[in-house]
Amino acid sequence: MYLGIDIGGTKIQGAYERAGEITLTARLTTPNHYGQLLDALTHLAGEVAETCDERVTHIGIGVPGTASEQRITWVPNLPYLDGKPLANDLYERTRAEVVVGNDAQFALLGEVWRGAAREYEHAVLVSVGTGVGGAIYMNGRLLRGSHGSAGAFGWLNLDMREPPNADHGHLELHASGAALDELARTLDPPQTSYEVVAGARAGDPACIGLIDRLATLLGAGCASIASILDPDVIIFSGGLADAFDLLEAPLRDGLRARGSPSVRETPVVVSQLGRYAAAYGALRAAMLQRAIWG
Repeated sequence: MYLGIDIGGTKIQGAYERAGEITLTARLTTPNHYGQLLDALTHLAGEVAETCDERVTHIGIGVPGTASEQRITWVPNLPYLDGKPLANDLYERTRAEVVVGNDAQFALLGEVWRGAAREYEHAVLVSVGTGVGGAIYMNGRLLRGSHGSAGAFGWLNLDMREPPNADHGHLELHASGAALDELARTLDPPQTSYEVVAGARAGDPACIGLIDRLATLLGAGCASIASILDPDVIIFSGGLADAFDLLEAPLRDGLRARGSPSVRETPVVVSQLGRYAAAYGALRAAMLQRAIWG
């Protein structure tokens, strides 16, 4: 049987299919050490096998960072994963075939399979949470790239006058949840990003201004993404997807104003699977294994 696992910075979410229905496992706390993580993943696979009375033969794992076929390269929130051959190490413990990929890439795969991008051949996902990430699905396959980092949209550079940052791209610095937190602290009195969202919904002009500023930058980023890739649809996901009702209009305006003529009306829709998208996509990756990659 197949098991999908989404490893987040703080939580682990599993998903498996039984009799055509997707079942989500209980969420686990992400361990602080690699050996403990392997123990947790092995235990999770064992629990699912016991529940279903069937051995887990294939596992898909999404990680919040860059992963190649052989090993994980860079996971900022879980640095103990850097350089680790997770797929091989978990295979040694479970004897299940394991495929590992970026969580945003698997989130898009989940949306293509059971969410907002069903039946599309060309789709991109823009994930806006603490940072900005994304994924690309073209001609029915995920694009992974040479290093596994295709879709790192946070590194889009929209202002060459700004000095480069070794750890964050321009779009991430100025149009992420962390950026909104920084802007919120400039208000009088200082606020959190959650309070800004609530204030914008209540009609507060200062809060609306901050939301519009962030969404306009995201719209410019989406214009660049759409102009280069020409997708059928753009999926908006991540923590700020909860504020899509506020972001949608200025984001679409930015896409129309700055996109190439053929992509200005590209649909931008919110994720249907939400925080479970990467677990769904990891499950689909377990089913398809290396066939998911373009």
